[in-house]
Amino acid sequence: MVIVRESLGLANIAKEAIRIISQGKVKVDGVVRRDRRFPVGLMDIVQIEGIPQVYRALPKPNRGLVLSPALDKEAAYKICKIVGKQNVPGGKLQYSLHDGRTLLTTAKDMRPGNEELAVGGAIQLSFPVQKIVKYVPFQVGALGLVIDGRNQGYYGKITAITPGTYARRKIVRIETGAEGFETPADYVIPIGTESPLVTLEK
Repeated sequence: MVIVRESLGLANIAKEAIRIISQGKVKVDGVVRRDRRFPVGLMDIVQIEGIPQVYRALPKPNRGLVLSPALDKEAAYKICKIVGKQNVPGGKLQYSLHDGRTLLTTAKDMRPGNEELAVGGAIQLSFPVQKIVKYVPFQVGALGLVIDGRNQGYYGKITAITPGTYARRKIVRIETGAEGFETPADYVIPIGTESPLVTLEK
């Protein structure tokens, strides 16, 4: 409701926003959502019937999570950070993603190029059919977007990763051009290698 009424200005009062939502005019990640309390989070795609522009929820410096214009071709996928991985009965692997999704797969299925998916990396996930299109490892040379902390919203090339210890968190150094900064690895999501997989404002 906040998105419809305040972020996009499609309604003046809550009642109008609720009517738009209940009529099934709002999609989140390709699925119609009629619950006005349905949460929209990091990397979610929002589409409104009658509006050609596609939006993605992205962090912005000093603004937190906001809706940003995205290309039409981006309406069919999102970037999800892998936050957990475990073996389950039947020889399968279960991956937990930052948005609460879980993917259950065999060791070879759904892996582009048979890559080994690891915690900390990110996947380009298509929807509504959940299929891994691309995998971006969390490593030096990848592009990283900061999603929390004082550097939230900034992105650049990962130039160093300092392993953590029992008393110290893993730290990442990101170069944004002429400047660079360090931030906890937990605050970074890989978004591409040569170029970002999502539209980001300069």
